Amino acid sequence: MSQGDFSYAYEVMTFRGRKYSIGARLDPSINNVESFAILIYFQLADGTRVEVAKVDDSPHEEGDIHVDRYYREVGAEVKDFDIDIEDWTNAEDYLKENGQRFARLYYENHGMEVRADGANAWQHSVTLGRSWLRALSAEKLPHNIQ
Repeated sequence: MSQGDFSYAYEVMTFRGRKYSIGARLDPSINNVESFAILIYFQLADGTRVEVAKVDDSPHEEGDIHVDRYYREVGAEVKDFDIDIEDWTNAEDYLKENGQRFARLYYENHGMEVRADGANAWQHSVTLGRSWLRALSAEKLPHNIQ
């Protein structure tokens, strides 16, 4: 996984031997945040990023800032708009403060795999990264990089 998917990312804890990280997407930049998504996630051996919970401000009928609670059982309401989070820094603090609980609930409901409905898996950058690695190992770099 590339950190390039985020404005920044860092490891925040370990649960059952798996490392969990906080990742932040801040648009257009960290110095001028107009929209955000802050998430806590872990990564599978195949590179799939498994989102446990995410706080973002994408607009919905019910409101803007909300938590996507992927740790809940499949079929349970995932979005929670009844939260006291005002900005991306509050969102990051919220996920750090609740990370252990979210990881435990995720494990109880889904184990260490992607949810059965696939709502919380993200693999884009890993797939791209593997293509580059294959190209590098075969010494078949694109002509503009050699």
